[in-house]
Amino acid sequence: MLMSVQKEKNVAESVVSETHTGDSVYASLFEKINLNPVSALSALDIWQDPQAMSEASADERLTAGMQVFMECLAKAGTQVEKLDKALIDHHIAELDYQISRQLDAVLHHPEFQKVESLWRGVKSLVDKTDFRRNVKIELLDLSKDDLRQDFEDAPEIIQSGLYLQTYVAEYDTPGGEPIAALVSAWEFDASAQDVALLKNISRVAASAHMPFIGSVGPAFFQKETMEEVAA
Repeated sequence: MLMSVQKEKNVAESVVSETHTGDSVYASLFEKINLNPVSALSALDIWQDPQAMSEASADERLTAGMQVFMECLAKAGTQVEKLDKALIDHHIAELDYQISRQLDAVLHHPEFQKVESLWRGVKSLVDKTDFRRNVKIELLDLSKDDLRQDFEDAPEIIQSGLYLQTYVAEYDTPGGEPIAALVSAWEFDASAQDVALLKNISRVAASAHMPFIGSVGPAFFQKETMEEVAA
């Protein structure tokens, strides 16, 4: 089947504004697979929304897929003699390559790697914990800024949320489960805010007899890199 890519692309785009009948490629294809041509289709951008995808009918999804395929053929700039499996597989491979590049960019982004490192650390801790020895691990979703705000809003340490959560609710309550250690995923530096936060955390940890484990970066030692710290 020899065809003009641009012509077929125009046909694919026109299906969103009119219902095709007769011998059109679009109508013929839908008839073979027991679907109905759509009379209107929203912009392709909406397909980035998972909810829109879930609410769309099979007719709409296939029509959108045809539009994307025709656009791929048009961008290739070559005349198509036959729509066969090899041609379709080629363009599927092109889309896979684009997706792979996007995923690669996400996976190697510093911010994503920080999150990945955090969860890998949690998994390592869980994997190496013997829960048969009456050990429990609890996760608290709390940012460093939120904890700092908690201390700033409390008139005194013993009224802070961290104190109430760790000392009052567990250590100072009959039947409570005192916390053996508080492990933080935060990195502290030598700024006045971080030093003050560490002081407040240490006071709560001392009250609850709960060691606090955190980490510091080179900025804590007023250095740019850990190599400078070790020198």
